[in-house]
Amino acid sequence: MIDIHCHILPGIDDGPADLAGSLAMAAAAAADGTETVFATPHVYPQGLQRREIEAAVVQFQQAVAEQGIPLTILSGADCSSSLELEELICHPLHNGPYLLVEFPHTHLPSHAPEQIFELVTKGNIPIITHPERNPDILREPELLVPLLESGGLVQLTAESLTGGFGADSRACSRHLLRRGWVHFLASDGHSASRRPPKLSDGLKVAQKIIGFESARKLVVESPARIISGEIW
Repeated sequence: MIDIHCHILPGIDDGPADLAGSLAMAAAAAADGTETVFATPHVYPQGLQRREIEAAVVQFQQAVAEQGIPLTILSGADCSSSLELEELICHPLHNGPYLLVEFPHTHLPSHAPEQIFELVTKGNIPIITHPERNPDILREPELLVPLLESGGLVQLTAESLTGGFGADSRACSRHLLRRGWVHFLASDGHSASRRPPKLSDGLKVAQKIIGFESARKLVVESPARIISGEIW
């Protein structure tokens, strides 16, 4: 499996505070069947630079290899939608056209569809992170439709499907799956114990809802397209 959204780098955002915590996450991900993880720290205005993330990924990959953990780490970012367009597109997943866009946890901005469309017209493929945890979409899931029509893709959190973010997010995530509005399943992991980098439990739930092959695409075939740079 491939996890496209994980806060696994040490001491860089609200993920693990130190290398030991990051290595524990890496071991947990590998044990769960994940082979590749995108390191996606939060990026806010005047925040992390791309070169800082890439340097941290190189160092962490070396530490992972030294521990004999069979896990590949790739560069990415969990980009705040408050970033200016030119700053946002500096933080793709693995230097391709795909990038993660995180809208506020408090609401869905009215200009969200226009922002997604603008990114697409610039040659990017925006992936909207965890919409099932956004209060506006929880109340009205159809708010996601204009974002999809603008060219956005959707990443669901695996733990939402299992109820880790509450009953409302659980119900919303399953609804989005049934509607065919989900393209990726990711962990959004932050530690080895609290919000762990695990996909398998969520994948099992997804398989019951949309079938084995469709669920597998969320964690294997679709993320592989990000790595290869294949256009959606």
